[in-house]
Amino acid sequence: MAIYAYALIGFILGIIARVALPSTRLVGFWGSALLGAAGGVIGALIASIFIPGGVTTGIQPLGVVLAIIGSALVSVGVIVFTRNKRFA
Repeated sequence: MAIYAYALIGFILGIIARVALPSTRLVGFWGSALLGAAGGVIGALIASIFIPGGVTTGIQPLGVVLAIIGSALVSVGVIVFTRNKRFA
């Protein structure tokens, strides 16, 4: 159940990234939020490598930190890479 908490952390960070870095039409509001949630889950799964009990059993500080880093990297990375795309 803790994986939902990491997804929520990423979801909120994706929204913050959308507000802080307005992007083009390729990545909308919900797209940024879902990318943040995906990054949060990916960060939490990476943290499960380093935590013996895993992050899926409970919320761990390292899992939260890596969820924040993962969601920020995914959200900001996609926004930056899609910023200069032109539409016809």
